[in-house]
Amino acid sequence: SPLQRHEGFDPDAPPLFAKLTADCIASASLGQVYRGTMHDGREIAVKVQRPGALRQCLLDGSVIIVALKAIQGRYWNGDLLAIFDLVASGIVQELDFRNEARNAAAFKRSLSFLGYVDVPVTLPELTTRRAMAMEWVHGRHLSDLAPEEAMRMTFMSCEAVTAGLVLTGIVHADPHE
Repeated sequence: SPLQRHEGFDPDAPPLFAKLTADCIASASLGQVYRGTMHDGREIAVKVQRPGALRQCLLDGSVIIVALKAIQGRYWNGDLLAIFDLVASGIVQELDFRNEARNAAAFKRSLSFLGYVDVPVTLPELTTRRAMAMEWVHGRHLSDLAPEEAMRMTFMSCEAVTAGLVLTGIVHADPHE
């Protein structure tokens, strides 16, 4: 199981889930997502951090720093290292999925005035530094919608992104359809 690789795993404990896919259903640079079912029947998504994600981020960061130092002052007069430091600290914070869960809830609250922005509910009892469980959301791909509905969804997405940038200052850097 993908969760057995994480700290605090007790092989003698009862299973956390009634079902959990053996293979990931989605994959990204920092984690993989598995589909599961709770013992009470709720469908969930379980995001598990890739082993070595922090180490890989630190290695990538050191390469970026070398490149930024090489171009600093030659092609750019701003403080590239300060910008990188800000971005890197955010990435390191996101490596703790408890922060990601808090940020998701704050994002949802910040745009609640729009009346249509939603974020999957995280299950705090199943969220740790390296694993996060949240409700499964059934949806449809934008290409599967009627043209009028697709246009309305596109308008709403643009409005929500703009509201985050201009009004609330809370921005989701990885939005999905």
